[in-house]
Amino acid sequence: MNLYGFVVVLFLNTSQIIPDGNSGYLQLVQEARANYQSGHFAASERCFVAAIQMLKPGNEIERAARLAELGDVYVSEDELSKAENVYAESLAIYKRTSDKTSIVLLTRNLAATYSLERRDDDALRLLKQALKLAGSIPKLDPAFMAELLNALGITYYRQGKTSKAGGFFNQALQMVSASQIKFAIPELLNNLGAVYIVEHKFQKAEHILKQALKARESEVGPVHPDLTFTLVALGVLYTESGRYAEAEDQYLQALKILQPAKADFGSRIARILYALSTTYVKVGRRTEAEALLAEAAVLARQHLGQHPDMAKIVEDYSTLLSNSGKTKEANELRGEAKRARVSNGLVINAHNPF
Repeated sequence: MNLYGFVVVLFLNTSQIIPDGNSGYLQLVQEARANYQSGHFAASERCFVAAIQMLKPGNEIERAARLAELGDVYVSEDELSKAENVYAESLAIYKRTSDKTSIVLLTRNLAATYSLERRDDDALRLLKQALKLAGSIPKLDPAFMAELLNALGITYYRQGKTSKAGGFFNQALQMVSASQIKFAIPELLNNLGAVYIVEHKFQKAEHILKQALKARESEVGPVHPDLTFTLVALGVLYTESGRYAEAEDQYLQALKILQPAKADFGSRIARILYALSTTYVKVGRRTEAEALLAEAAVLARQHLGQHPDMAKIVEDYSTLLSNSGKTKEANELRGEAKRARVSNGLVINAHNPF
């Protein structure tokens, strides 16, 4: 995910499967992981859910591990409320054990989900708890600390504290380099690139984002959904710096990757269409911009209840309709967006399991 709402910096739980004598279970987990790594998130979800249903009562640690992985899948699908629920369930299981490392990881994952939902205060509270607990673990894997620093950087970025965010991203990069640990370098580079864009350090941003794209592509190939995070970040960079043709290329590449699985990436596609529409407005391609905004609004309406940022897309489209004299339809859409904002606000404020 870069930090414009497209990137998810959550990591697949790589704990070893504990055989329970059920070869069907093991096969499902292996298939789930393979599908996740190849970007087939819907198939991965089905396999993980089926595997969890096969677990025997009392096998709580195994359940917690699989729930954590399922949470990663839900985040990749932009199903944030589902991710939150399974992360919280997994964390509750680990809290009944003495596995501090897993508690740190799940606390971090849950906090990152809160951050995606723009529950910044809740996210920071959990991340500080995780950081304190991590400090009490002897010989903690440096990758865990790097993950925490990265998550803190993301949350501060979303609060507009870009200087503080950049500091955490750079700390994480230094820790990774010094320890020579296996870590999601492309995601860290992506996040740091996003900071440089906000700071208008466009040359630095382009250099680091191209590094991120090359590194990620070498890991997953040329058509993996995760590549779209960096492609969109480059699109934002080029739009901000007035390189509109290059911005268009990046957005279209991202859409080409996601469109074959449109049902799985509706909210992500809506964001990209909206960004491309904004770019077209800047170069006077208003007819194309309006068509893209209309397409984005159709998808955004389908995800209003789950993603607060979809309301902005619907509202902008309602303004377009209003300016075109379609007042009734515009008011209906504006009402939908307003109800979604209120509903999301109530859910966010009321739900606090800690």
